[in-house]
Amino acid sequence: MDKKLQDILNGKCENYLLPFYWQRGDHTDTIPQEIQMIYDSGCRAVCVESRPHPDFVGDGWWRDMDIILSEAKKRDMKVWLLDDDKFPTGHATGLLAKKYPHLRQWNLIDHHVDVAGPMKGGSVIFPKASPDKIFLGAYAYKRYFDEDETCEYNGICLNEFVDHENGFIDWDVPDGVWRIFCYYKARAGMHPMPGGYIDMINPESVRVLIEAVYEPHYEHYKEYFGNTFVGFFSDEPCFGNQHYKSSKRMTASYQHTVGKDGLALPWNENVERIMTDKLGYSPIPYLNLLWYEDDANGDKQAELRYAYMDTITNLYSECFTKQLADWAHEHGVMYIGHIIEDMNCRTGPGAGHFFRALKWQDMSGMDIVLNQVIPGMNKLSFASSVGFGRSGGKFYHYTLGKLCASLAHLNPAMQGRAMCEVFGAFGYGEDSNLMKFLIDFLLVRGMNHFVPHAFSSRYPDADCPPHFGVKGRDPSFEAFTALMKYTNKVSHLLLGATHKANAALLYFMDSDWASRFGNAMLNETVGERLSDAHIDYDIVPCDFLHTATVEQGKLHIADEYFDCLIVPYADHIAKIGLDTLSLLKDQGLPVFFIDAMPENADFDGEVVQLDALVSKLKDLGMTDVVVEEGYENLRIYHCTRDGKDIFMFANEDVAKSVDTVVTLPCNGDYARLDILNEQYASGTVVNGKLSLALAPNQSQIVVFGDKAGFEEEYEFTETIAVAPEYTLELSDNTNMSCFVKIGEFDEFFNVTDAKHYPRFAGKMRYTFELDVKAGAKHVFIDLGTVGQNATLRVNGIDCGIRITKPYAFEITSNVHEGKNQFEITVGNTLVRDTQDRFSQFLLLSPSGLLGDITLKYSY
Repeated sequence: MDKKLQDILNGKCENYLLPFYWQRGDHTDTIPQEIQMIYDSGCRAVCVESRPHPDFVGDGWWRDMDIILSEAKKRDMKVWLLDDDKFPTGHATGLLAKKYPHLRQWNLIDHHVDVAGPMKGGSVIFPKASPDKIFLGAYAYKRYFDEDETCEYNGICLNEFVDHENGFIDWDVPDGVWRIFCYYKARAGMHPMPGGYIDMINPESVRVLIEAVYEPHYEHYKEYFGNTFVGFFSDEPCFGNQHYKSSKRMTASYQHTVGKDGLALPWNENVERIMTDKLGYSPIPYLNLLWYEDDANGDKQAELRYAYMDTITNLYSECFTKQLADWAHEHGVMYIGHIIEDMNCRTGPGAGHFFRALKWQDMSGMDIVLNQVIPGMNKLSFASSVGFGRSGGKFYHYTLGKLCASLAHLNPAMQGRAMCEVFGAFGYGEDSNLMKFLIDFLLVRGMNHFVPHAFSSRYPDADCPPHFGVKGRDPSFEAFTALMKYTNKVSHLLLGATHKANAALLYFMDSDWASRFGNAMLNETVGERLSDAHIDYDIVPCDFLHTATVEQGKLHIADEYFDCLIVPYADHIAKIGLDTLSLLKDQGLPVFFIDAMPENADFDGEVVQLDALVSKLKDLGMTDVVVEEGYENLRIYHCTRDGKDIFMFANEDVAKSVDTVVTLPCNGDYARLDILNEQYASGTVVNGKLSLALAPNQSQIVVFGDKAGFEEEYEFTETIAVAPEYTLELSDNTNMSCFVKIGEFDEFFNVTDAKHYPRFAGKMRYTFELDVKAGAKHVFIDLGTVGQNATLRVNGIDCGIRITKPYAFEITSNVHEGKNQFEITVGNTLVRDTQDRFSQFLLLSPSGLLGDITLKYSY
């Protein structure tokens, strides 16, 4: 038997859950009870959320942390810490402004004016330099008459004509139209954080965060470091560069990157020095190409932009992530967290390169919050509470999770650990069905550590709900607990196994920097085609390709082997990337360029049209699993451990059940696991054919190697619809142990519709009798449609909880022939009681038992 499966069956799983725990400094007395609630939920760690606390790293903070650490130690729980007093990480508790104002951010900005010549003795006014605005140079570039924002890349240096004292540039303007640029290193366009924000490309500035947060915690709690206190969590650190002047191409902050006029760009002397080394010449005379296009000289533009982004993203990695990780490791703890990666975020609220930004962490990391993933929205952009009010379904379904899992797969130091912050800011309307969807959505893409968002001492709490438990008022807490235990078990089973995928998909960001018009094909454009055809992939940056090998025609990185490398279209790819792609191709790796070769490629590559890609891979046998009849919303994760194949199947369709046969690359005995509901069976695959039946939002795991001692799979031979008369009692969330009888009914209905109790949030208890037949080997009751989670007692015996379809319970050993007593308690969410703003973007489920109950027999 697989050793991890044995652990699950013996109740010996490790912990993979570290929920946020809000601290506000006003609930010191209740911390022990709140830690116990977190423990009772199945979570064996906690990540302390410092942001709301009014006295972070002050006396009040140490008082509360003393209690948290003591209570966690009593229960053998682990403690993580969010590493700053404000969101995002980078404020350094305000120490920059107080002590190190000279270490605040610097950015590159420009001032330019268009002039027409000829004119001898002409002058233009330019902004004078100052201590916060350091002059770098002045250059004039010939304008194209037919393009508003393009110039020749070769400029005329005007530095000798600059009158710094009086603020003029005196120049004999030649014939034609010219754009005169002045470049500055300035404290402009900085992150708007009050009190200043650290400079991510200056190691001294980043060191202030260590002084402000990391070292004081070590001084107070060194005896806990490495045992109870296990690490620090950075929450969405970023470059933070902003627009410093108005622009006709103002864009959402997600799109802050080179090629956007009016955007400040991170800059210091190290950037100039490193770019000079990369390019072989000073970048200063060509800085206009960081904001404006040069149609006629795309190669020069690509070269400069790539050198710039390559420089600042590597500096971010070394100065910020590596420095914090090194400090943590030297002190016996771990360093984790995540950046904003939404909608292929570049600089601004992001860090420019997902893989580099997280390279030195102990886990890969991401988040799914703010209604970013909604079932059924994988093909669409849709309204959500995220910034700018729109989420891109394709990005979140086909790129984000794969980025995070790919880094964990390809970076051996992470040991396969991929973390996701999840549930936060969806609102109290986020029911157990949606939470189950999100967890499976992440597990089947390779996540295995989770930060449930969040536990709070307050209710209602407007700060990014939902909040779990809330002092006994959460009708879904039992469902949340069941989901957490499931999450731990599946994470334990899958972590440590080697991911199997057919395709490596080149990370688009490496091409995006060099692309002339920022039009590099997005990873989700290709990922959608692959995923819907059940061809799995990892997203691979050039950084990993440079050291990859080709073995028997497969790409080998870390423990992963890929049949091919797919390169999404870009008009330019940096020379270092093209050289690597050419080398891999020459070594026998199939390399497919989507739609066309880059313009600057100096070799012939195999071009595959996007529409023909899936057929191409199938024809070449580059498919791991074949699914009969399509089912494009079926997601599959394949991994191996000790020679045994493990498959996770998750049905992400909101309405359509999966009922098909899948052809797998393996045969023999298997164990089929419904870990959520602790229902296990076994079977044998012949010729790779496995029958698969999944309700919407249902998942299963199949482990090959042996049958694990489970009973052979069986089918139901009789299904009987039942419509009992029942008694309904309600208990609202203020006291869920006190039920009040509502009445007796013979039809089921939505308890929270407009005709009944639209503001009800709590528990609904149904009691009725059913006749059960004798002689069956297995008897099940399927509750049909439920809103939203249900516990069952039969003849007074607890039969467990169901939180999503199918709401089916085996009751074989709990029933007898004839009449049996059934008690079903349904919980909804708190949204009917508290209509928070985040829930406005959710379709709220009905409440209670809604019908279609059946008894199922297997003889």
